[in-house]
Order: sequence, then structure tokens, then C-alpha cells
Amino acid sequence: MLKDALEQLSGWTGDTTGLTRTLPIDESQHADLTERIKVYADTLELRPYVRRNDGTTTVSVRNPDGVNANDIAFAARVEDAYRTMAHITDAEDATARNSWRLTTWWSRRRSATG
Repeated sequence: MLKDALEQLSGWTGDTTGLTRTLPIDESQHADLTERIKVYADTLELRPYVRRNDGTTTVSVRNPDGVNANDIAFAARVEDAYRTMAHITDAEDATARNSWRLTTWWSRRRSATG
């Protein structure tokens, strides 16, 4: 279930105990997203961690009993709110993912040969 969820939740990372996403948003977007997160968290009875640092906002949800449907629903709602605020289309998201993959591949290649 976690692997499938992470494939659908672009930019989210996680393991069996939690999900995390770092978002490049400005202060006003952070304030808006934080208000939305409060509503989502209350609805799903979660206590997420939200941190602002160097122009990014990191959102995490942890569950020592394992990631469950509420955690995934929360992440999906946060992702949807972020995409709406940042005006991100699927085409832009695909371009960003491909760019990240290329950068990661290149870094690994240079590390292996250097």
C-alpha cells in the first residue's frame, strides 16, 4: 500500500512509519497551507509536524503503528492544496520529476567514477 501511495504522491517520501514532503512555498502560501493542514489534521485525527526553513515548508505525519489510510489521505489533501496554491500542472510536475531523476543519476554516476 505504501509503495503505491508514494507513486501517486509526487514529491512525498516515506517509510512504514511516516510520510514527509518539503514544499518550496513563500510565507503567504505557508500561512494558507498551515490553516488547511489544521483542518485536514483535525478531520483525520492526526498530529502532523510542520516546519518552515529557508523558503521551504516541510510537512510530516508519523505513525508508530505504521502508515495507514488516514496518513495517505492527509498527504493527498496537502499535495492537492499545494498544487492548487502553486498553480502546478501535471506537465510541470512531470518535467520537475524528470529533471530531478537526471540530476540524481548524474550525481551517482560522478560519485561512482570519481
